[in-house]
Amino acid sequence: MTSVVLSTYARKMDKPRFDLLLWLLDRFAKVMRHLWYKRRRLHLNEDSNLAPFDARQLRFWLATLSPGDLSVNESAAAHPGSLMITSIGSPNDALWSQMERAGWAQQIAGDDPTIAGVAGTYAFTELGAQAVTKAIAELASWNAEILALFKDFESPEHVRQLCRVFSRLTLRTAAQLAITKKETPATDEGRARQHDCILALDEISKGVRMAGQYIMEALAVGHDSEVGRDRLERSTAGLRYAEKCLTEWAAEIRTKQSDSSAPS
Repeated sequence: MTSVVLSTYARKMDKPRFDLLLWLLDRFAKVMRHLWYKRRRLHLNEDSNLAPFDARQLRFWLATLSPGDLSVNESAAAHPGSLMITSIGSPNDALWSQMERAGWAQQIAGDDPTIAGVAGTYAFTELGAQAVTKAIAELASWNAEILALFKDFESPEHVRQLCRVFSRLTLRTAAQLAITKKETPATDEGRARQHDCILALDEISKGVRMAGQYIMEALAVGHDSEVGRDRLERSTAGLRYAEKCLTEWAAEIRTKQSDSSAPS
């Protein structure tokens, strides 16, 4: 936050509440830095792992899923061998195709010819189910670490929901960046597109962090105050736009991977 904005708050707020705002913003910055450094450590030495799809990549791909898609994976992991059906080209189809190559999932031939080429049926292997369960637990731990930023405040459900969206998109942005950076395009056009994608995701990440800062400001000044409501509206709009952009970029990643894996 700029010194100009802080000085504006200082004039409008009593000292205890302004001190609270400073403390909250400092804590927010420290947690975001901690998560950033943790993410960097997880990205180190990726090239040393010869597996095309490993536990690290699984965690990243799971983090890009919607809550509904993630719950499908969590439920299936609790019952290895249970059948999972999804439309071709969907986020889960892309994930399970990757897991199949790693030996963590099996594609099951369907008996209904009407859905051939439209939907795919998969089942997790025992090892795949274990890997998914572990990855989801790690994501839950990261999510809890972010949500701890807001735990000291009594707030209505819509504010708590906004905090959960912020946490989820923080992880999703980091995951999509990791997936994109791991790609190795073979053409100049592909490398240029990857560069553009990374820049776009970096900007989305900044927007998500700003939305989190707005939530902090709203909690400090009072979520039901005029300034608090303004900050929550800005945060809501920013996170909604970020999710739209992330969904579009994820669809593009899936399309590129589908094209590259298609037989020539």
